[in-house]
Amino acid sequence: MIQPETDPRRPSETTVGEVPRRFASAVAYNAAYPACALPSEPHERNALRGYHAAMAGVEDDVTGSGASLTVEFLPGGAPTAAEPDRLGTVVATHWGQPPVLVLAEFVSLHAAWKAITGHWPTRLSDVRVALAALPAYPGPQC
Repeated sequence: MIQPETDPRRPSETTVGEVPRRFASAVAYNAAYPACALPSEPHERNALRGYHAAMAGVEDDVTGSGASLTVEFLPGGAPTAAEPDRLGTVVATHWGQPPVLVLAEFVSLHAAWKAITGHWPTRLSDVRVALAALPAYPGPQC
């Protein structure tokens, strides 16, 4: 079982009111987070279990773009209940395309999936609120 740090902190270095860390490309994101890489091949990326608000996408009300986004759980997508949990990073992308917005780091991907799907948010700000309650865990940079 994954154990939280003695002093749990926000999953991200930013607060909910701040703009999340943004990467202009998947290549730039992958260079910063090699252990939690976003697959570069579309067929691999599309096979990941992610959140997309019933195929409508999550509205980007955080950066002001208004774009339709998907929430990705890296590495490997959100684990199912039958799969072991993993520590990872939760990002938002424009359906797998840039920009890549880092929403949470060092979090249980099971817990992140449950936090998001427990509320079925349609706006990025609501996704961030759901993730803000998750503790961060010790582990390698991901």
